[in-house]
Amino acid sequence: MPHIRLGIDVGGTFTDFAVFDPETGTFSVGKTLNTQQDLSIGIIQGTRETLEGLSVGVQDVEQLIYGTTLAANLLVERKGVRVGLIATDGFRDTLEMGTEQRFDMYDLSATRAEPLVPRQRRRTISERMSATGEVLLPLNLDQVDSILSTFETEGVETIAVALMHAYRNPKHEQLVRDHIRRNYPDYQVSISSEVAPEVREYPRTSTTVANAYVEPRLALHLAEMSSGLTALGFKGNIYMMLSEGGVTTLDVARAFPVRLVESGPAAGAIAAAYYGRLIGHEDLVSFDMGGTTAKLCLITNGQPSRTNELEVAREHRFKKGSGLLLKVPSIDMIEIGAGGGSIGFIDPMGLMKVGPQSTGADPGPACYGLGGTEPTVTDADLILGLLNPDYFLGGDISLDPEAARKAIENGLAEPMGMSVVRAAQGVHEVVNENMATAARMHAAEQGLDVRGRVLVAFGGAGPVHAYRVAKLLGIKKVVCPLGAGVMSSIGMLVAPKSFDSLQSYISRLLSADWDHVNSIYEGMESRAVDLLSAAGVDPEDLIMERSADMRYVGQGFEIVVPIPDGELGADQYDTLVATFTQTYRDLFRSSLTDVPVEVLTWRLSASEPPPRPEIRFGTTSGGTYPDGIKDKRPVFILEEGRFVDCPVLDRYSLRPGATVSGPAIVEERESTVFVGAGARASIDEHLNLVMDLE
Repeated sequence: MPHIRLGIDVGGTFTDFAVFDPETGTFSVGKTLNTQQDLSIGIIQGTRETLEGLSVGVQDVEQLIYGTTLAANLLVERKGVRVGLIATDGFRDTLEMGTEQRFDMYDLSATRAEPLVPRQRRRTISERMSATGEVLLPLNLDQVDSILSTFETEGVETIAVALMHAYRNPKHEQLVRDHIRRNYPDYQVSISSEVAPEVREYPRTSTTVANAYVEPRLALHLAEMSSGLTALGFKGNIYMMLSEGGVTTLDVARAFPVRLVESGPAAGAIAAAYYGRLIGHEDLVSFDMGGTTAKLCLITNGQPSRTNELEVAREHRFKKGSGLLLKVPSIDMIEIGAGGGSIGFIDPMGLMKVGPQSTGADPGPACYGLGGTEPTVTDADLILGLLNPDYFLGGDISLDPEAARKAIENGLAEPMGMSVVRAAQGVHEVVNENMATAARMHAAEQGLDVRGRVLVAFGGAGPVHAYRVAKLLGIKKVVCPLGAGVMSSIGMLVAPKSFDSLQSYISRLLSADWDHVNSIYEGMESRAVDLLSAAGVDPEDLIMERSADMRYVGQGFEIVVPIPDGELGADQYDTLVATFTQTYRDLFRSSLTDVPVEVLTWRLSASEPPPRPEIRFGTTSGGTYPDGIKDKRPVFILEEGRFVDCPVLDRYSLRPGATVSGPAIVEERESTVFVGAGARASIDEHLNLVMDLE
């Protein structure tokens, strides 16, 4: 079975695998618990086990596409390396100053995430570029040697360089980088003009520092994973999933690891959009609930919403501005501390809360029997009958109902003076409302209404909670794909090879230097061709889309506006202004007149045509129940306020056209679907379970 493609997604709790055979067009999936001490161990073990189950050799894998939350975890958990920052004289405290905005004007004690580089490891050098790229003060390279000598005594492992206006003229940063590489080869160097060549000093510096902070750890992990796979007999190419929803080469991923922060979750949104196109629905809510977090993304006209910046490691999870700002292209998602391992607790006011703290994979929920004692969402779902203790992960993990009951009783029920079942139902209701509230807020911020959209639910816990979340959001249709528990890894197999480039050049449209603009696009297009050709993409197949960050002069924020292909010049001024005005009206329902328009940053997105394999699953273990029903068990039904005996169906026995009336449970190896009271589900031609709510 040659030319196999393998997708691997490392989440907070589980590692997921998806195998695609282009000759037969079939997908097969696998799932295993993470090995927290060394993620590469679980990846290698899981790869071997998944392929052995298919009687396929590792040597038959032609492409491996990998997504991981490692970069994000290093930032959140502060487990990166010691970074030294070199900045321009007078700008030592850029990281400390941030945007100079309070994220909560009423909380006088509000704190935001501490900079990744403390003040004592931030140094400055004499140099200065103007905003137009002219040298105002020549660079003094002698100071670099003095700085490096102090960095050596402080245990600095990698260096970030962020000089003033380097996005306009990178010469000084390049000289510093080359000097360090030539004279201090043990140091890795990240320069802002390569990592984030974009206007605004704080986010550019923050992004460069974050890149330097995670680079050595990620490079080590990738090296360990690569060597382990090679030892198994792997001879193919490894690609990495980017936060923007495309895949790239290992070399690019090693150089710009900050662009992998939303690597795994982005693949889930890409998969949701792909499934939406398969079933003829292009306006979706992507709902990915795993073991640690839940991620929601709005998909409009078949495209996931995107952003050019994101925030990680928030000091206050739901307060924008309390974390580290990164200027990287990304799928626009909202993340909620609502996964299977999210911990239920009682706050100082005596109210039940859930998350964002999580038990992760180690020790995991109490019912895992790995030492966890705190009450979690998975423990609650087990008590409510939503999960089968003997068929979690296909029976590879046996859940302990008594341990779950004890955790809920000690942590919640007894302190709140209620029954264990009521406490478990409380956890279930609270976490569902948390996710629904976050989805409403995220949609409102984009001026969208989620009612009328289709909810695509995946992740190990997503289909368990999808019915109730959809009810809370007023959504009438839910789609749970077969293999929903590993859907992010499937997303990696339907994502195109791509790369986004950008370059800031601030100018009013009326007076822009169009020769310079054209040279910017020529440079970005040439680089895209080089990078994607190295990834095996034929330059003739490349799809290039241009855009620019534009605003009215005097505004503090900008919008992304499409830019036409070809040579740009003054003769296109009216067209560009008209496009900006229409985009502005679409967003804000109004526009201004007689106010000049300016551009801050020019952007290019380059990709191959997205793969469009037809979803057919080749390994559907089970399928031995003629009517689909394999058991019955009591499940707590909110509408009834009691346990009701519900049919438990084997997902692999349900063929296209089969119908299921709720309340019912549909089990597969990697996930469980709860079909709620009054809902009716059917299996479509792609083996999706499509649930229609009242």
